[in-house]
Amino acid sequence: MQIPPIGTNPIAPVGGAASASAPAAGFGDTVGKALESVSAAENQADALAQRLAAGEDVGIHELMVATSKAQLSVEVLVQVRNKAVEAYQEIMRMQV
Repeated sequence: MQIPPIGTNPIAPVGGAASASAPAAGFGDTVGKALESVSAAENQADALAQRLAAGEDVGIHELMVATSKAQLSVEVLVQVRNKAVEAYQEIMRMQV
């Protein structure tokens, strides 16, 4: 994570000119980016495991960190999916 320089506002103003020019990312875009992030973490862990199996100079700690990161990413994604399904089911149970 990168820390913004002092004096800059990392939070976009609500209802200002910045929000009018840049469309807000939808739920689908956010989920798509999350899926890409999880996939990248898994690919990185797989690549490190293959390099270690091939005898390259890879620290076991690097592999363990990458594997744990990928596992946690998948677990968070599954929980978000579960909450989205629960919310959908709750909406479908509402009486109109």
